[in-house]
Amino acid sequence: MPARKRRKMGYHPSHEDVATPNDVDTFQNSSNTQAPMIATSRLRNDSPQTVTRQKNLVFRVTGLPASQTNDALVDFIRKDLLKGEEQSHLKVTASIVPSCSNNGHERVALVEFGGRFPDFLSALVANPLEDWEVEMGNGDITFDHHFFGFTQLYTPKADKPVTADIIAITGLDGHAYGSWRGKRNLGRMWLRHFLYQDLPYCRTMTYGYNSKLSARGINTIMDYSRGLMEALKKIRNTEELRQRPLFFIAHSFGGIILAHCLVKAVQTNEDDHPTIATLHKATYGMLLFGIPHKGLVVNDIEKMLAGQDNHPRSALLQQIRVKSNLLENQLADFKNLVRDRKIVSFYETRQTRQLQFDSDNQRWERTGDFISKVDNDSALLQLPDFMEDKIPLDSDHSMVVKFSNRNDIGYTSALDKLRQFEQEASNVVKARFCK
Repeated sequence: MPARKRRKMGYHPSHEDVATPNDVDTFQNSSNTQAPMIATSRLRNDSPQTVTRQKNLVFRVTGLPASQTNDALVDFIRKDLLKGEEQSHLKVTASIVPSCSNNGHERVALVEFGGRFPDFLSALVANPLEDWEVEMGNGDITFDHHFFGFTQLYTPKADKPVTADIIAITGLDGHAYGSWRGKRNLGRMWLRHFLYQDLPYCRTMTYGYNSKLSARGINTIMDYSRGLMEALKKIRNTEELRQRPLFFIAHSFGGIILAHCLVKAVQTNEDDHPTIATLHKATYGMLLFGIPHKGLVVNDIEKMLAGQDNHPRSALLQQIRVKSNLLENQLADFKNLVRDRKIVSFYETRQTRQLQFDSDNQRWERTGDFISKVDNDSALLQLPDFMEDKIPLDSDHSMVVKFSNRNDIGYTSALDKLRQFEQEASNVVKARFCK
């Protein structure tokens, strides 16, 4: 079957989906491609060795019919899309999940390829924010690697009603799937692989958005917040869904977007939009990982963009830098509206390397000096202990949300809080809607 390119957007691959054992994020300095199928960690001069590891690549497939099965999709990919040796040598797995928009006529799939891009998706190596359409039967399906918007990660068990919606929001220059993926050899994505077993009655979703530093985006915090609210309208579009308990998980800049969204939600009335008007009421708790409530250290990022005159991302960096007036005002409003919500703030206790330009490879890498990207004063809301659980994690700013196995201390703490949320939320949220 022929494959058709849907649209082209000239960005660089997500550094979050490249697994580096030492968490060395890389940023391209030109439009050269970075093949993300091999993870490479470039260490400092005192550790000259290079570590490489293959890791399965995960794609999202949308537009599938409601009757689609895992085996039939894998057979179609293998027989109609893979070519030559790929058909026998490239491992393909698929997991069919519901569409977040509650569309009973359509399904979504998470498709994994064993360690490399298949040839039919080779255009996504250079442009991973591009979509690729393929004819299947009487319709078209779409492959993407960016995971923008909402993606449900597993199907809740059907023998009981869904207990809650869990929404995970990634950070600046992050990836809606890769940012939550462990860095060890199996590359587990804890929101998908672990919560599927431990919270099987929750509808767990990621939310992705384009905050690539390499993009020419002019988005502000308000723009990203509006995008999140618009997407929420589509996935909580019935009275039953609007009254379902809601748990948020946010990392870094994702928490800034969440805070802005909730502040705006409490100012919305039912006539404007019922989903947004009830958002704060439905929100029971939040897990906040390294949120820069008082600003993020962005000096190295500003240096990276300095050589590009009037780079549009500079305006966003001004909004989120340390001592930002905008964040200061937003923090005061956010603290007031979450005092009766369950707040768990995780903060990093390891420093993060700054970005440094590698002239040999013509790219920016995290091989610079160590800094505290988000210090404790910024990562904590500084609410009383009975209002805010404060949990330190032995990780740097990126690794603080990457749990490789179910015994990871960070995961066990997060799961413990989410289980408490699930046990308590139903009655509390129901009572709010009865008032």
